Amino acid sequence: MAAGIVAGLLTASGGAGTAAAADASHQAGPRWTAAAAHRFWTDRRMAAAKPLPEDRPSARTGTRAPVTNPAGSLARRAGTGPGSSHFGGLPMIGRMYVQRGSGSYFCTASVINSRHHDVVLTAGHCLDSRAGSGSLAFVPQWTAATPRPHGIFPVATDLRGRSQVWIDQRYYDRGHTKGAPWDVAFARLGARSDGKQAQDVVGGNTLVTGRGYAFPRIRLVGYPNTDRQPLTCTNSTTRFTPTDGAPGSYLKIACNDYRSGTSGSPFLANFDARTGRGDVVGSIGGWKTGGPTADVSYSPNFGSDIRRLYDAAVAGAPPARPGTPAR
Repeated sequence: MAAGIVAGLLTASGGAGTAAAADASHQAGPRWTAAAAHRFWTDRRMAAAKPLPEDRPSARTGTRAPVTNPAGSLARRAGTGPGSSHFGGLPMIGRMYVQRGSGSYFCTASVINSRHHDVVLTAGHCLDSRAGSGSLAFVPQWTAATPRPHGIFPVATDLRGRSQVWIDQRYYDRGHTKGAPWDVAFARLGARSDGKQAQDVVGGNTLVTGRGYAFPRIRLVGYPNTDRQPLTCTNSTTRFTPTDGAPGSYLKIACNDYRSGTSGSPFLANFDARTGRGDVVGSIGGWKTGGPTADVSYSPNFGSDIRRLYDAAVAGAPPARPGTPAR
């Protein structure tokens, strides 16, 4: 889809520009570079970062109390769904770091194959309040033992210093409950300090839309709370339609202990254990920002709206911004 058409669907700012102008819009501004991100997001600051306050529950009980003994081993966790295991992670999945006031926070994000090799996927509620500012950075395959095995990638900023984040205007307008079907964000990354793009360094997964809700085998990978390693789990998905008045239907998966911090975790279909790659058919978020308990997670349906949002990010179409009137 042409960048101008996509821009018209997603933002009220201006008319269609040329393809060259749209592609140029993702280039990083002068104030937030890989070097600046490296200086700001030190190993200590990343280790001290917490999940966002409005993210998923901190425990299986559904409460948001801090976890007092976060696990870092490969031990199995008990719960209502299949056991989840800590492991060393996958290169194209990592932490998306966010600075809010004096606090440092994170969600889970993953590299999506794209024309410029620079797009990552996470949850809309992770970035909706930070889309107009800099200091966002993606660190693939973070673990406490090896904090930046592939370096750090700043989220690109425009010439006004605004982060290049694409969230559907309806999510900004309707909020986390009424806007739950659009709880998805794409961000464009600046290059690493050596000039390499994220996808060229760690690879990526392929965005797949329009496949519905039921998948027999999904690999789920995410970064829970202050655990020292990510979790992995494999299970099937089903369709879930809320009865509490929330709009839309969602993918539902039972995987134990996907606490706060795992929002944005990709649902990987057709996962190849040899290559570590698969098709992204969902991501934790949507209904109740991914679910009211940590043992069952939800994803917005990846249909045509998500495809248009991805196309806008790839094309560099002007992103929607908080408070921008919808067309």
